[in-house]
This record gives sequence, C-alpha cells and structure tokens, in this order.
Amino acid sequence: MLDSRKLWVVARFELLEAVRSRLFLVAMVLYGAGAALGSYVFLKALGAAETTARQALAANLGVPEATLAPNLIREKALPMFASLIEDESIRQEVLRMPPLSIFYGYMALNFVAVLVLVVSSGTMAQDIATGAARYTLFRCDRLTWAVGKLLGQQAVLAAGLVAGAAMAGVVGMQLDVGFEPTTWLWLLRVSFRAWLYANAYLGIFAGISLVAGSPLKARAASLFAWIGIGILQSLASSEFVNARLPFMHYLALIFPAAHRQSLWSPSLIVYIPAAIALLAIGCGGFALGHSVFQRRDA
Repeated sequence: MLDSRKLWVVARFELLEAVRSRLFLVAMVLYGAGAALGSYVFLKALGAAETTARQALAANLGVPEATLAPNLIREKALPMFASLIEDESIRQEVLRMPPLSIFYGYMALNFVAVLVLVVSSGTMAQDIATGAARYTLFRCDRLTWAVGKLLGQQAVLAAGLVAGAAMAGVVGMQLDVGFEPTTWLWLLRVSFRAWLYANAYLGIFAGISLVAGSPLKARAASLFAWIGIGILQSLASSEFVNARLPFMHYLALIFPAAHRQSLWSPSLIVYIPAAIALLAIGCGGFALGHSVFQRRDA
C-alpha cells in the first residue's frame, strides 16, 4: 500500500539525485538546445513563407506590399504549417495560436518520447542493478518506492519541457517581430500537452525498467518497445488493415499516437478523454512492470 509521506520523500530524492548525477542537466540541455535550434530554423522558415505570402497577396490585390496588414500575411502563411491536421475544428484552433507555440507543440509531441527514452528509461534499473534499491526497500514498500521514482521522473520531464518552452520563447523574442506576451502562456499550455503525451511512454518505459536486469537492457528494451508501438499503431490505424479488419480501428486506441491530435482540440469533450487515455496507458505499462517486479528479488 502507498505511504504518502514516504512517497514524496522518494520522489524528492529522485529529483535531487537527478540533479546530483547531472541527469537533470542532460535533460535541460537536450530539451533546451533542441527547442532553441528548432525555433530558430522554424522562425526563419516562417519568415520566408511570410515573404512569399506577402508577394502573392500584393500581386493578387494590386496593392503595395507595405500596405498589407501583418495579420493577413501570417494567416496566409500559417496553413502551410497546419496542413497535417485533418479535423477542421482543430485546424482552426491551431491557426489561432501564436506560430512559435504551434511549432514548439508539434516538436515536443513528436520528439518527447525519444527524450524520455534517453533520460528516464534506465533510472529504476540502475538502482536495482547496483543494489541501491535494497536500502530504500528496507524503509518502504516496493509500490511506494516505484511510484515515488516515477513521480520524480515526471518532475524531470516537466522541468525539461518548461526549459524547452523558455528557450523557444527567448529565441522568439529575438527573431519574431510579431512576438506577443501571450505566447508565453501558449508555450506553457503546449508543454503541458506534451507532458501528458510523454507520460504514456514514461509509464511504459518505467515498467520495462522495473523488470530489466540492467540500465542497458532497460534502454534497449524500451527502444524496441517504442519502435514496436509505432509499427503496431500504424498498422492498426491504416486504411488497408481497417478495410479488412474493422475492429482494428478500436485497437489503435491503446497506442499513445492515436490520442496525440486530440490534445490540440478546443473541445473538452475531445481533449479530456485523450488526456485520460494517455495517463491510463502510462499507468497500465507501469502496473504491468510493477506486477513482475513485485514477485522478484530486488
């Protein structure tokens, strides 16, 4: 049974240990540097798209480029970056967001699983392999220890995403002449969406880490699991498979990527079930791993 007091002690120690072992620094560098570089490239590309849109609008309307409203130009340029969204209501919601937050949200959702794989997949296996877990398990039960470790990694994940959002915002302030203060709020909002999405993979990788014999095996198994999840989700959601096996459409819902686009939805009826599903997927993966860990020698 979970001991709430010891749970927070373990979670706090996990976060402090991440700082001490430079894991926290690695997370900050990976998230921050990736966001800064990606934001720089994106804003340059957006600037080129706006130049093209400005020239096209000026030619179509027969007016000088200098007289065109910046918002009109940006509206014409942004659909180039929202063309991958099939749902019209979600597309319109995305187009109302500041361009930088659109980019950071897409980047975070697409790459956060890899960052979780690199940063967090071997942490529990490390303690089990070195015997460090035994000292803690003399003082608390296995579930409290495992959940506390998981909460600590969730905190590292959240800090990394916020660091990435901060670096994206700093780059935006320097390069984007249309940067608005509300962009900071949007960056935090999309960071939370990415955190929800990443928790599905964090739970799965943590479950694998609990049963792997070493950090190397945990990372290797997590890598194969991540690749396998992607392949199976693609098969389950493909039109070719669904035309022959219609029930596969529902099977695809057990994979994180099936709920990724719903996180952009302005409708809470769509957004909340997606968020709950992602957290449930993570909890399910973690629970499976813990069920094995509970019956074996730590």
